[in-house]
Amino acid sequence: MSNKDFYDEDEIIDSIVNDRTPNMTEDFQGNQWKNANRRPNIHLQPAGCTHQVGCGCFDMRKFFTNFLIYSLVLMVTAGLFPGFYLASIPAAIRASLTLTLLNTFVKPFIIFFTFPLTIATLGLFYLIINGIIIMTTARMMGDDFVISNFFTAFFAAIFISLLQHFIKKHLLKVDQL
Repeated sequence: MSNKDFYDEDEIIDSIVNDRTPNMTEDFQGNQWKNANRRPNIHLQPAGCTHQVGCGCFDMRKFFTNFLIYSLVLMVTAGLFPGFYLASIPAAIRASLTLTLLNTFVKPFIIFFTFPLTIATLGLFYLIINGIIIMTTARMMGDDFVISNFFTAFFAAIFISLLQHFIKKHLLKVDQL
């Protein structure tokens, strides 16, 4: 990149004082034209939300998809793990609703307050947070959803995360959920 690609400070000041356009190189003029004619990104989302991390908006489609996936994954997990008990299909649906609500509204706060510990353990504490969320769901459900101990919840949380990721990526082909 040469010095011709930039404005000269004296030239800019002179152009402001004398109300004239400063001398620009062709590359700079081309970039200015591209930027001026760029179309704005139009999203059909509330108040300019682009669904980036931490945008603060609520996506009902994502919530409902996670709810359905958790219902399926919890039933599969109950069939595979001996210390993981779900009483019935309606209990699995209630547990998945509770788990989805906890993951949506409570888990971000837990992750925020334990971020230094997660960094110190190179991300392994995040797995413990997942186990805590599943144990909390079981405690809230009572006798309909029972987990024998924390280690069962910990390994079930790992299995649930992997199965949920597989379903979203390979079966539903969803990239941003």
